[in-house]
Amino acid sequence: MKLKRIYLLLSFVLLIVISTNAIKVNAMNTGFFTEDLSDETKTTFVASINVSPLSAEPEKRGVLCFDVNEQGLIAIGQTGSQDKEICVYTSQGEFLYGYTFNCTQSFCVEWDEQHVNIYFIRSDVIISLDSDGNILDIKAVQDTIDNNSYRNSLLYSTTRTVGNTTYLIRNDMGIFNWIATSYSQIVTIDATGSESIIYDVNSMQLTKTIVTISLICVFVFVAVAVVIWQFIKLRRGN
Repeated sequence: MKLKRIYLLLSFVLLIVISTNAIKVNAMNTGFFTEDLSDETKTTFVASINVSPLSAEPEKRGVLCFDVNEQGLIAIGQTGSQDKEICVYTSQGEFLYGYTFNCTQSFCVEWDEQHVNIYFIRSDVIISLDSDGNILDIKAVQDTIDNNSYRNSLLYSTTRTVGNTTYLIRNDMGIFNWIATSYSQIVTIDATGSESIIYDVNSMQLTKTIVTISLICVFVFVAVAVVIWQFIKLRRGN
């Protein structure tokens, strides 16, 4: 009878250990402090973002955010209108896979080993995706000072270092760099200081910036001309 009790106790402990390990394997790994969401909230949020996998490389656009994992894979959050994109590249700049999703708010990307985490900033929600675009987990991000600091490091830090390689996002548009809202290049720098550009939309960004500035100047010129003309008409009328 005593041996039977010991056997049952050991079986119970083993079951707890196995269950705990299973939870750890499936749980999201992130630098944010998180908490659970209700099933209803999860369902509503997932439906609203409508994540879809990308099997082919989309048009390269400006870089909003990025992260690099231990294998040197680069996840890039790209600019867009309502639909945003995250694309995964090798350290040589070869496209592997990506996702498109509905998003009208700021977001940042984070690696969870082989999975990609996307943090939706205004919603304070983070999701974990596999390479096929399946949502593995979804959590609420707590409103804390530590989380804010970590978010800023993901959003605004322009470098990541893995081993002896530094990954850098930058612009190379001369005087137009100061008005850029995204980055146009990703560069790798090895231990010897040698640089390789592995992602480059600099020409497109420069053209877009010049066109935008030109349109703004034309608009301001026309507005000023109209005001002056109206003023002259009023003076003549008097």
